[in-house]
Amino acid sequence: MTDHDFDDCFRASYARLVRLLTAASGDAELAADCVQEAFVRAHVRWRKVGRYEDPVGWVRRVALNLVRDHARSAARKRRAHDRLAAQGEADRQGAIPADQPHDLLAILAELPPQSRMAVALHYVEGLPVREVAEEMGLSEGTVKFHLHAGRDRLRRELDVAKEGER
Repeated sequence: MTDHDFDDCFRASYARLVRLLTAASGDAELAADCVQEAFVRAHVRWRKVGRYEDPVGWVRRVALNLVRDHARSAARKRRAHDRLAAQGEADRQGAIPADQPHDLLAILAELPPQSRMAVALHYVEGLPVREVAEEMGLSEGTVKFHLHAGRDRLRRELDVAKEGER
């Protein structure tokens, strides 16, 4: 295919790829979003992708990877939610001493987004620093900085909460 064939490629394969990914993912909206994102990525690289023997295959592979990424992310969210729900149930049953603050999620919400994400991935999801760095697209040193800043902020918030209880 030549550079000017992007529109033709899109028109000829979009609906078929959405059907394929809908069958693979069970979610038509997710499928459409992933195919659209894959085509956006192809369009940005069309000078190169358009010369491939099978540019639609490249788009399909990117779209499938996006669906897989979404599934992994959704699974991590479910596991984190389940752990937090179990922790909440333990809190309600008195497993946490009365002098401990119970609204950790509210304190986490006060963190800057990068620190909150790093803290959640590391402490809630249990990912090592290296994997947190990969997930966030940051260096390990930057992740360590965000973890330190997050712990420091959480420590200050918990100290303020303890002072308020006295």
